[in-house]
Amino acid sequence: MPLVSRTLLHLALAACTTLAHAQTLPAPNDAPLAQQRYVLRARLDPRTHEIHAEAEIRWTNTSRAPVSELWFHRYLEAFRSERTVFMRESGRQLRGVRFRGGGGLDVQALTLDDPSGPIDLLARIEDPADADDRTQLRVPLPRELSPGATITLRVRFLAKLPPVFARSGYHGDFHVAAQWFPKLARLEEDGTWATFPYHGFGEFYADFAEHELTVDVPRGWDVVATGAEVERSEHEGHVRVRFVQDRVHDCVFVAAPWLRRLEADHREGDRVTRVHLVHPPGYGHAADRHLEVTLAGLDHFGAIYGAYPYDDLTVVVPPRGADGAAGMEYPTLFLTAGPWLHVPGLPIALQDEVTAHELAHQWFQGLVATNEVQWPMLDEGLTEWATGDLLESMHGRARSGVDVLGLRIDGFELRRALALRGSVTPAPGNPVTAFRRSNDYGRAIYGRTAVVLETLARTWGRDRMRRALGHYARTQRFRHPRPDDLFASFDREYGAWMSRDVLRPALMLGGHSSVHASAPRVDGGRTRVRLERRGVPLPRRVLLRGPDGARELDWPMERDVLELDEAGAWTSVWIDRDAHALLDPDRRDDARSAAPTELPDGLFARALALLQPLLQAVGP
Repeated sequence: MPLVSRTLLHLALAACTTLAHAQTLPAPNDAPLAQQRYVLRARLDPRTHEIHAEAEIRWTNTSRAPVSELWFHRYLEAFRSERTVFMRESGRQLRGVRFRGGGGLDVQALTLDDPSGPIDLLARIEDPADADDRTQLRVPLPRELSPGATITLRVRFLAKLPPVFARSGYHGDFHVAAQWFPKLARLEEDGTWATFPYHGFGEFYADFAEHELTVDVPRGWDVVATGAEVERSEHEGHVRVRFVQDRVHDCVFVAAPWLRRLEADHREGDRVTRVHLVHPPGYGHAADRHLEVTLAGLDHFGAIYGAYPYDDLTVVVPPRGADGAAGMEYPTLFLTAGPWLHVPGLPIALQDEVTAHELAHQWFQGLVATNEVQWPMLDEGLTEWATGDLLESMHGRARSGVDVLGLRIDGFELRRALALRGSVTPAPGNPVTAFRRSNDYGRAIYGRTAVVLETLARTWGRDRMRRALGHYARTQRFRHPRPDDLFASFDREYGAWMSRDVLRPALMLGGHSSVHASAPRVDGGRTRVRLERRGVPLPRRVLLRGPDGARELDWPMERDVLELDEAGAWTSVWIDRDAHALLDPDRRDDARSAAPTELPDGLFARALALLQPLLQAVGP
């Protein structure tokens, strides 16, 4: 989900190309069923904004080591006070929405099924090391659990939703129940728990599991949730709805009395996905567009990253005022942004971006379930590039960023300026804890990762870029990959030099690729120019201009210094005029002339400065 920098970094759309050919590698839709299972029963009280709930959890030790304890996430506990890790790191705000108090997750009972009778685990819970933060729950077991062994846990709990903030909560009678139940942390293959507090910039990480959810809401209300609706009935003034979905790592529901619905079928070969779009009254025009983008995105992403494998996909358009929940992804369900992003005739490609981004998350973190705290670039960064790639195919490069009164800036150029200008940020390959400011996090994780990938697409071809990322998405589906797995897919497509010389320096070390060109020296009918490349070794195109015309030369990546001694009077030299090397923080250094003329970034920089107030004011 985009954070504070979303407004700036997600305006950029991408360049005009045709959809890549579908990969020949089959998508593993026949992956084995998840070995974990949650059966959740919930009753929403809209007057108190509380969820009274029970959970039956079947959990299998899938690691190679015995375990003697369990770790749960209790994300809603981040809103218990202003002293939690989340509050301290976020400054009590997220994406411009300030915390207004409230929220929590009380575990009222926790038992372990045993042949001799239920074993009470609640009394075994130990106080957390950080007394101000209870977003992690450590539960010692009465006996060691061997690899392959399965246990059943039963939990009774009370979830208290805050006024909508940080992806969850309520706004009037609109309720988003996200991160609302005690969820087991992921046990890694070596037997270590991937547990962490709820960080200010971080998101989530969990095992794939089967989820069955039954929700009671008041009569006259409607509810949508993760997975497929399989049953609906009325009981004593309540509507009861049951949802089921296998192979997902989260479960959410959204409820309100006024939900309006649009539905459409998306077909890809023999697979049919039912798309459900729900929205507030009066939002029909915007909802139509959100549905169009979703269907186009399913085509585009499915061809590159493998077909969407679930039978249902739900898109929620939140009402105005619910900005704290807008723009957030969950498996089989995502929340887009409201109608303030749909202005007919608006000459800036804003209105499709949030929907495209959250849909892309159905692949990058939904199906390829990386650790979003340890490696957020594998989630938000890959999604950001995929978003731009989709919108580029829909709008074309010229209209993909800004198109106002004849001023046109393509989307990835806008991303480059926002990501690389200004103070140095930690590299995208860092964990969320390396970032102290939300703007730095957004510039690095979203903007910089997307700029690196787009540089590859423009330099070595968009189809190759799509094949590499598509191979990663398909082979890692229903898995929990790391950066090395991403690099392996790129090396398979390009060669081992790609991760060694380009991706690792750019993503893990934060390297740039800058160029210094000396002014041309014309002497005795010959022109001499010295070009020096620093940082990531990207090949460039060099353009020489003079009174008799122009000449283009290739500058291979193997040479950091290129000294030209050319016949003729070439009075200016330009590097990368086709804007392939976006990883350059300031391309004004790439133009030199015997008599200085235009600077390529001059107009762009002035336009960006004028647009900053608009960019900061629009959207979530």
